Amino acid sequence: MRLPTLARPLGLFILAGGSIAALLADIFGLAPMHLVFWFASVPSMALLVVLGSVSILGDEWRDRIRVGALAGLVGTFGYDIVRVPFVIAGQRVLAPIDSYGLLIADASASSALTSTLGWTYHFSNGITFGIAYAMLAARRHWAWAILWAMVLESVALFSPFGVRYGIAGQVVPIAIAYGAHLAYGYPLGKIVQNFDAVRSRLGRFTVAIVLSVSAIILLGWLRPWTAPAGQGPIATVTRDRFEPEWLRINAGECATIENRSGTSFSTSHGEVAAAGASRLCFPKAGVYRVKLGPRAYSGGFVYVNG
Repeated sequence: MRLPTLARPLGLFILAGGSIAALLADIFGLAPMHLVFWFASVPSMALLVVLGSVSILGDEWRDRIRVGALAGLVGTFGYDIVRVPFVIAGQRVLAPIDSYGLLIADASASSALTSTLGWTYHFSNGITFGIAYAMLAARRHWAWAILWAMVLESVALFSPFGVRYGIAGQVVPIAIAYGAHLAYGYPLGKIVQNFDAVRSRLGRFTVAIVLSVSAIILLGWLRPWTAPAGQGPIATVTRDRFEPEWLRINAGECATIENRSGTSFSTSHGEVAAAGASRLCFPKAGVYRVKLGPRAYSGGFVYVNG
């Protein structure tokens, strides 16, 4: 294969990696996530939108962006839907999504805005992973997409991501993660396998319309304009849950918990006294689940920067 022919799919494959680059840069300590996201991820995704709308690189590569984006979006829906029963059962498998928004906003506490940013980033990853796959595997059997999905999860698990979020060595979360990636890979693979049939049904603005509708649904669900950002790493407890649910501090610092209930709580990070303010301190970087009782959704999370 001549270099000019190979350069296009490889170049677009790398461009599609612009979204996940923000998280990878943060995980490996190369740069803060918010800087890479706003100055690299957003421009790379904007360029993909342009290239998916015009034929600068030829119809084949334009259509691979379109089909890959649609396939990635459908796969992401599948990935999330199969995890809903586990969320209802009390498994906090969606929790990392909210932390992405916290990092993108460079905020010290979560809010409706950071949740919206986190979920938007989650979908951007699923969509761009679909585009990347379509660049290299258009018309190939759907089983290749299953392998692609398993590789993605394995990279996450065996990178510092698995340690940061406490997934490494945890059988149940790992099993759920791999199962969810099967639900991502299968629809992705089927759509990309039927590339020619799908591309013939896509109009110029089909993908843009689908993405816009998805964004409207996301905004209607999370309503980022309804709640202000938290002021500093302070959470209020009225029953047994943090409000806001996520706090972010640096290693060696403390988060303040204002307990307005008449119940005191004992945690592995310190005592939360009844009807008063307590400080929970964290010497090491990581994501910590702070439970204030037996309920699955009690307490909250503290993201500790390295």
